[in-house]
Amino acid sequence: MLQTHRRTLQTSVAPNLKSTGANDLLTPDCNQSDFLQCHDESAQRHHRQRPTFRPAFTLVELLVVISIISLLMSLLLPALARARSSAQSVSCLNNLRQIGMAAQQYADSYKCYPPAWINSTTRWMDLLKPLISKQSAVYQCPDDPVKQPVAWDAEIILSYGINTFNFNGRDWCFWYGVKPNRVRRSSEVIIFADCTPGKYYCGGGASFSEPVAGVDYRHHGGSFNAAFCDGHAQSMKRTSRLDWDASQ
Repeated sequence: MLQTHRRTLQTSVAPNLKSTGANDLLTPDCNQSDFLQCHDESAQRHHRQRPTFRPAFTLVELLVVISIISLLMSLLLPALARARSSAQSVSCLNNLRQIGMAAQQYADSYKCYPPAWINSTTRWMDLLKPLISKQSAVYQCPDDPVKQPVAWDAEIILSYGINTFNFNGRDWCFWYGVKPNRVRRSSEVIIFADCTPGKYYCGGGASFSEPVAGVDYRHHGGSFNAAFCDGHAQSMKRTSRLDWDASQ
């Protein structure tokens, strides 16, 4: 095939060389024989060359990319979880703030904070129904994994309980209702807190110990949220008797 190509080239080039003149196509360093040899070598290279294909990524490159993505995920996921937990805790604090303000309005109207219990069908949240609907999401903590309805009313899902410690008699115990003027440290005394699912009160009795009975330490770092008698709410991790004692 190469010989045929050579002969064809010779017959086609020679007449042109004669008609145009050797000086027009050939330099002093390049004669007809050299010219034909160059074409032979070019034809041989053309037949030897084959297209090559390189994969987009090698296995090593893919493994490096996967490792980098895994590292980034391991760094980002805990941060995202903390951000989500923080957002839920803020939402819970807002719920308790609304409950605390409703209790204050009740106290302004009736000269007494809502008692924890009136009878088998009426508890503190029933007394607040004119201010907060019993189906309201305000009673549900976003971090409460159970969201359990109370036993006496399937329409109330309750995540919070009222402080029922009785350190110095019923006049300072929210189980019975406490007059606002008896609470001298309203910004320092807890009235509501994150509560064990299914209960509507926390604490109780005259002795204090931690963890507080009935309190659900459900938030980040083992903390809980609480509303105080003045209506503000904050996150708590450790408390003392003074935080729960309305008589001091």
